[in-house]
Amino acid sequence: MVLSFGHRFPTAIKQIKRCNVLVIGSTGAGKSTLISSMLNFPISDSVTKSISNPPYQKPGLPIAIYDTPGLENNKKQQDRVKEQIAKFIKQQKYKEPEDQIHAIWYCVNSQVIRETQIDRRWISSIAKELPVIAVITRASGVEKSWLEPFLRGISEIKKVIPVMALREETDYYDIKPYGLDSLLFGTEHLLEEIAKTAILNAIKSKADKSFGWCRDGCTKVLTARLLPVPMMQTPLLATLQSWMLADISQTFGYNFDGEFLSELCAIGIGTTGIEVYLEQILNNLPGVHSDNIQTVHDVLSQFGVMLNGMTATLPFKDQLIDLLQGLDNFNPVSGFPIVRCIAAVTTALCTGFLAVAYIEAMKICKQAEYEGKPLPDIKETWKDQMQQLMEFIKIGFGIGSSPGFAN
Repeated sequence: MVLSFGHRFPTAIKQIKRCNVLVIGSTGAGKSTLISSMLNFPISDSVTKSISNPPYQKPGLPIAIYDTPGLENNKKQQDRVKEQIAKFIKQQKYKEPEDQIHAIWYCVNSQVIRETQIDRRWISSIAKELPVIAVITRASGVEKSWLEPFLRGISEIKKVIPVMALREETDYYDIKPYGLDSLLFGTEHLLEEIAKTAILNAIKSKADKSFGWCRDGCTKVLTARLLPVPMMQTPLLATLQSWMLADISQTFGYNFDGEFLSELCAIGIGTTGIEVYLEQILNNLPGVHSDNIQTVHDVLSQFGVMLNGMTATLPFKDQLIDLLQGLDNFNPVSGFPIVRCIAAVTTALCTGFLAVAYIEAMKICKQAEYEGKPLPDIKETWKDQMQQLMEFIKIGFGIGSSPGFAN
């Protein structure tokens, strides 16, 4: 079975390269023995003091197994190990799909006699992050009385698999190794779910990093827009916007030349009319007029409340609200009267909205790449995301139809 692991789901295993399993359990639960038997690879019997990194692997097999320190009876030690495991899972979560932790094997010795020896709450919390398979080690049949039914009753656990990793011979029985193939088979059947989750995690990581470039680009554009030398503004703004898209592209692993990115900016602004619509929205917010002076902070807060109240569920809604909060807290201008800098705020918002739509386009492209599909046309994907953004603005704020895209 080990040699054929992944063959039933070739697309999934191709996407994640290998299945990374983290083995957890109490001290003496047989974690190291399980790994050694599974990979036919000698592992030291000494107590594991930290997570084995790099993991244990066998050449040619698309599975990697991480051993972890055992959970001892000492609560302080248990908490320390749990924290170490949680930190490791988190730090790997948003790496490339092949570097993430994909599944948990939770080892429980069949000789366990009390429910209190199983930290059900902790296992349930881990299962919210990763699929958990409960492995009953040294399974001689005694586990059928209560342990196996108890573990199967924990809904968050995907599978419960009894295993005898090494032959065990006593005065009462002689049990040859069994269950390893079942464990691999059960893990293999999670591969499609694992690959899908790993891809989404990696894309989310890149998107989260990209929003930092989005906020940075907005504040730089806002500052540049307020420069007292008008002739410097247009070329400088265009350059800042192109740089922002370049940084976002590189975060997703793509490198486009400046001319192409400038063209995207021109498409996003010139053919959608987004800047005109954003200025129209700001000018028509309650209280924005010359005899009732509101600050940039007031207006952006109001804008954010209106966005938050929309029923639309487009993917960039939350990011737009986050963008507004970032600009709202930009101290150099947050206290300015809005009537003095509404054009500058409009341009900054336009820049941010462009970035948010571009990030969505990059997510679509990256997902196709991870899934082994042809890369979509960047320009067309970008246009589609900008069109969705314009529809979001048009419906949400009740403004006229957008002019659409030129061919």
